[in-house]
Amino acid sequence: MISEKNISDFLYSRYAVAIFAIITIIATHFAINHGEVTPILDNKGFGLAPANQWIPFGTWSMIVNIILNIAIALLMIYINKVFNVLRNPTIIFAGLFFILQMPITDITGQLYGGTLLCATMLICAFFLFTTFNNYNPYAIYIILCILSLGAFFQYAFLFYVPIILLGCAQMRIFNLRTSLAALFGMLTPPWILYGFGILNYENASLPALSNIFEHISIEEALQMLLTIGLTIFLCIGSWFVNIVKIISYNARTRAFNGFIALLAFTTILLIIIDFSNYIVYIPLLNSCAALQLAHLFTIYEARRSYLGILGVFLVYSALYIWGLWI
Repeated sequence: MISEKNISDFLYSRYAVAIFAIITIIATHFAINHGEVTPILDNKGFGLAPANQWIPFGTWSMIVNIILNIAIALLMIYINKVFNVLRNPTIIFAGLFFILQMPITDITGQLYGGTLLCATMLICAFFLFTTFNNYNPYAIYIILCILSLGAFFQYAFLFYVPIILLGCAQMRIFNLRTSLAALFGMLTPPWILYGFGILNYENASLPALSNIFEHISIEEALQMLLTIGLTIFLCIGSWFVNIVKIISYNARTRAFNGFIALLAFTTILLIIIDFSNYIVYIPLLNSCAALQLAHLFTIYEARRSYLGILGVFLVYSALYIWGLWI
């Protein structure tokens, strides 16, 4: 006989994560085959071809993007395994990430800058976490090199530079050497790109600003905005509940969770401020929200938290179906 414990154990298992991932992949494939994926015009970098131009829009672009989404989920699992961010070995956040990605098929059905930004910031978070109370100039240098290079493909990468510096303060390593390592990291990519003639001052360009709502209907825009708004609400609401538990953790775990919260709130703020480019921030928002929700569900796992997981799945599935109908 199926009990509540059986349901809970299954939803927190790797099998549930795999099922959520497969459902999202099938949903994305169905959407792109029925013309429900709109090409994202992502020409917002400083001179280099944006990610959406690397592979022609279509099946292969979708496949590469899905692989990157799977890599993001695995990276989230690895970060939690190494640093014990949630103080729990759960991997439910990987399944929640796929659920939150599902309704907006434009971000799952093609390779674009948002997927790269999400993967990049998780990689940067990993390097940053290794420096807690253990100053490592090479890690800071690598992080800022990555963000500086990313800005040539999508300017949004630059907005996370000060967040990394604040993260250095959270890791207790911010000092003059950190600032110098960050500065040299920022300067290295343009120095190489211009030094080797990959870019020159004549063909350097400013980001091309465009409004995605010019290319989708009002109904599609409404579905997208409601989905993003719900994700923001779940992310902030989960954090407010989690903070009561987080303040009881040791300094190391508080620092890690503090940086994830900083990343989430910065991303939410950028969605509002940089609205013409908001779609590039959605995967990173979803990954942060998935971590906050997973933290909430694991804290209250014994209190029928499986109902919350199923509720999130049903609501986001309904949003996906609504997106297909409009």
